[in-house]
Amino acid sequence: MFKKSSRFQIIVVFLFFFVIGWFLFTFRILNVPPGINGDEAVIGYNAALVAKSGFDSNGKFLPLFTASAGSRDWKQPVTFYSTVLAFRIFGTTYFVLRAVSVLFVLLSGILIFLLVYELVELKAALWSLLIFATTPIVMIQSHLALENIAPVPFIAFFLWMMVKYSKKKKVGFLVMAATTLALSVFSYLGLRIMAPSLIVLTILFIYYLNKVYARLAVRKILIFLTVFIPFFLVLVVAKVNYPGSLLGLYRSFEITSYQQFILTYISSFDWSFLFINGDVTPYHSTGKHGMFLLASLPLFLLGIASIIQKKRPILFFIIAVFFFMPIFFGLASDIHRASRLLSLVPPYIVISSLGMLVLTGMRNGLWRVMFIFIVTTMIIFNFADFVKDYWYEYPKRVKSEFSKPYQLVFERAASLSKLNNLTPFIQGDFRRQDVIAENFFEQVYFPNGLKTWNDNQMLPEKSIIIVSDYLISKRQDIPQEKIGDGDFGILINNESK
Repeated sequence: MFKKSSRFQIIVVFLFFFVIGWFLFTFRILNVPPGINGDEAVIGYNAALVAKSGFDSNGKFLPLFTASAGSRDWKQPVTFYSTVLAFRIFGTTYFVLRAVSVLFVLLSGILIFLLVYELVELKAALWSLLIFATTPIVMIQSHLALENIAPVPFIAFFLWMMVKYSKKKKVGFLVMAATTLALSVFSYLGLRIMAPSLIVLTILFIYYLNKVYARLAVRKILIFLTVFIPFFLVLVVAKVNYPGSLLGLYRSFEITSYQQFILTYISSFDWSFLFINGDVTPYHSTGKHGMFLLASLPLFLLGIASIIQKKRPILFFIIAVFFFMPIFFGLASDIHRASRLLSLVPPYIVISSLGMLVLTGMRNGLWRVMFIFIVTTMIIFNFADFVKDYWYEYPKRVKSEFSKPYQLVFERAASLSKLNNLTPFIQGDFRRQDVIAENFFEQVYFPNGLKTWNDNQMLPEKSIIIVSDYLISKRQDIPQEKIGDGDFGILINNESK
């Protein structure tokens, strides 16, 4: 794949990206966002249970999909079992839960690098890492233990295999591309309504590459489609034990007009959404920066112009993937949801990297240096402005949108319990506040469980009790400690008979 002279350079690039990327994406990962998201808690709690016993909270052994009790909002197996594996290897912690998304990000960056390197050259591949690492939606999703980031490595690998196939026409690359695309529907629910458009685009591309030999084109198309059959059957059969798992929240609703259908699709390419405002939900956006970095927009436009000029079929395929992949999002009613459009990141980075290649390929040395300096400075400044807000101001703005930072009280109680040999308890009413989040943190800090204590009972001897804020105020006679902003705290009884 690589020239011998460049293999060492590639390894160095990977190591450098992994080390720098790890520190960049894990910085303040437990503080930003300020509390655990409900979906994070479901994934974390069930992954902790499966990592320990093999059974999730619904009593299912190694489930294909998992959810909180009574819910049909199924969590997909790629992220879920990646988390289970991480818990088995590194232990069940809050950091490991969120760090799984960081690993998806780092893997995505490497695959995008390989994609761009295969497509053009090393110089553009290096720029692709910078553009990818400074993409706001990538940073935001790296801090959330959610499924949204999981499709990115699949789409990057799929495009990489299609680039290889376009060069060598080997069926093996086509099979790998089809397998990756088929597996991707288990990474994120939204990909199930993106997959049809990707399949159609790929079929058209395969036919175009083999149009001289129609029978050969049909045979390769059939090979490509055959790969999907077992995965499709798995989804159909899974509906029996996991009702609503096929489309879930993306099941079609009543579409009142064709304009309503088109609105959802074209809103995915609203420039103010993509580059200025970002996702409409506070979970997935600062509200002050777009899905993509504004400074990368000129590169994206230059990349499109370059592709039109080069007239390479594979480049037109990548543009088509970017613009047509979300066409069936018209089946969903929400608009401006960057969290659902992470699959657009790989083709966007490829196109923008080609735009950077236009600047680095300018013949006039003075203009070349000046434009590269201007664009690079804009990217660094734009990204610095974003992370400054995201790391320090954003948590204050969205504090009420996330659950309380329960990890603080559980962590403190666990520390004091071990230090002073105190039996850990939890107030009975406390468990009713945010059950799934509390269950997860109990698994993290008290794997042997917490005993329940009610405030009408005597204080157990040699005990430490996690309690709500109102009880802290009520029991001033007992040694206590407020945690966080005083939303909860602990009561401590060091006495014994």
